[in-house]
Amino acid sequence: MPVVQTLPPLKSPPTNAFGLIQYLQTRLPGYDTSEYLRELNSAYIHVWEEVTKLKNNYFTNIKTVNVLTPQYNYDLMFNVDGALSDSISSRLYQVTKIRVRPPAGGLFQSTVAMQPNAPDFISINANASSTPTQTGPYYWFLSGRNQVNFGLPLGAGTTLEVTYTFWPIALVVLAGGTVSSAGAVVTGAATNFTNLLQPDFQGFLPLVADLNQQENIQAEFICNGTLPLGGQIYRVVGIASDTSLTTATPVAPVLAAASPYILATLPEIPREHIRVVAALAMSKMYSVAGDDSRVKEWTAIAMNNIQMMKDALIERQGQNPPQKIRFPYGVGRRNRTFLR
Repeated sequence: MPVVQTLPPLKSPPTNAFGLIQYLQTRLPGYDTSEYLRELNSAYIHVWEEVTKLKNNYFTNIKTVNVLTPQYNYDLMFNVDGALSDSISSRLYQVTKIRVRPPAGGLFQSTVAMQPNAPDFISINANASSTPTQTGPYYWFLSGRNQVNFGLPLGAGTTLEVTYTFWPIALVVLAGGTVSSAGAVVTGAATNFTNLLQPDFQGFLPLVADLNQQENIQAEFICNGTLPLGGQIYRVVGIASDTSLTTATPVAPVLAAASPYILATLPEIPREHIRVVAALAMSKMYSVAGDDSRVKEWTAIAMNNIQMMKDALIERQGQNPPQKIRFPYGVGRRNRTFLR
């Protein structure tokens, strides 16, 4: 959605999609906002792919569900047939581990992922009339859109603990309508705050009662202010409807009726590395412009900063005890990335 920039330029380092767009506009003006956002999302997916290659479990979550219907196959992504107590996640990308707790209870048991033509899998899967297993062995393989297929049907009451990586959600900027505020509550007029996410992903909007949800997106509310940086940025902790959101701290000064605003999502990477997305997008946009000498320069900048980010994430995971915090406001002190 094209953004009508009605607020003062933000001169602080970009942390959200709107700041990243301004970053690109400053260095390469003349494009429509939608084009900047498209290249930012393309770059964001590239960065996500680089992060998921690391052994740091940064885009990883764990969820447990219960088996309601004994069968061989379960739809982890959407649970269309209702055979599980819930779906794992509509953001599910890749299953990395499954543990099983039998209906009788006790400890979780390990499972083994294997090919469907593996001899061990074929041997236990040969009897199509097998009764639901209570003790295993638990052999499985994935097919289609994250459907898990077990060699033996699981009994009702079995608990599955699924460890998985999840797909990034596209960066979005909203500016339609106007707002007013009272304390930390922002009320919109002709706004569509929930449009930050597509209908299938509405469950991942920021929620005041669920701030620790691993996969909920992060968003920032930008409004007019008196700060010399030119505008105020507030972290959004809850979006209740298209016309109501809550910020982490009260909006001050209070916004009068019909005030302009920007609502923007954040990349789900550490705050100090968010500009890596902009650097990569910049190299892509220079390449679109044709034989531009700056393509090589910005590609080198982007690759160097991606490597710094990867080093920092590896170091973060290597701490003892682990300090894995997905929340974008965490601060790392080493390998900081400052772009020109």
